[in-house]
Amino acid sequence: MNSIKMIHTIARYYNTNERMTGLFAKITTNMIKTCKSTVLNFSKTRKGEIPKKGALIQDDALWEHE
Repeated sequence: MNSIKMIHTIARYYNTNERMTGLFAKITTNMIKTCKSTVLNFSKTRKGEIPKKGALIQDDALWEHE
């Protein structure tokens, strides 16, 4: 968060709320994808299936709610 604050303070391009909102959206999307991949990889590893390193698993069954 401190790095993002410094970007907002110093960078001419990112010193508006609209641009910071876009930056936060990109960061958040990337964090969600990484967390999702980590959880799914952990689940598969516990089942004895070893995923390829760095592979993003497209199985969305864990995230579906009925």
